[in-house]
Amino acid sequence: MSKIRLHGSSSGYTEIAPVAASGNNTLTLPNDGTIISKDANGAVGVTSVTVGTGVTIGDGRLTASSGIVGLTSTGLPAGSIIQAKSTTKTNTFTTTSATYTDVTGLSVDITPTNSSNKILVRVFVCGSGRAGYARCIARLVRDNTAIGNASDVGSRISGFAQLYPSNDTWSVHTSGIEFLDSPGDTSSHTYKVQIINGNSSGDVMCINRNYDDNNSSSGHRYSSSISVMELAA
Repeated sequence: MSKIRLHGSSSGYTEIAPVAASGNNTLTLPNDGTIISKDANGAVGVTSVTVGTGVTIGDGRLTASSGIVGLTSTGLPAGSIIQAKSTTKTNTFTTTSATYTDVTGLSVDITPTNSSNKILVRVFVCGSGRAGYARCIARLVRDNTAIGNASDVGSRISGFAQLYPSNDTWSVHTSGIEFLDSPGDTSSHTYKVQIINGNSSGDVMCINRNYDDNNSSSGHRYSSSISVMELAA
């Protein structure tokens, strides 16, 4: 069995030796500064490769000392979260509109990084209307397109929730929706909540407060939120 022994300038040596029974193999030495060494078990391998900026691959592990630069969703498994954005509305909003109206401050913008990726939308909205009159109905909208709401409605109003206290103008309802959207592009999109007076009575509909809203221990204030997450296809 042949061996190659490289002696140090003053002492010691490095020896390259094949296993006792080996196939025919060729070891091509690198010319780019890559370090070749052996681990505790004597296996030869690459101990450190630097890719781009601040990315180190060592001993089969990936270590980022100053952040992974240029990582995209291409190599991530399906369902991985690429980005997440959220808006919380902490003030109140009212309207008497009998047509769907944007709830000011209850929207969030996101630009998908890949046209095949999905956008998971989560909404939690709190509100009320005058008991027996203003049926405050909420719906989810992407830009100007209603999504995730009721279908087969005929001439009825389509939405995902009715924030309507049946007997008490002090009451509020909290409702939510979770919808997996497929925008199919890499354009910027705005996801938002709209409400409508489903009774067309002209009474006030309220977000983040009850209808009476007295400044007392019986009058309460709330918050609502909308969140979006881009998921890898």
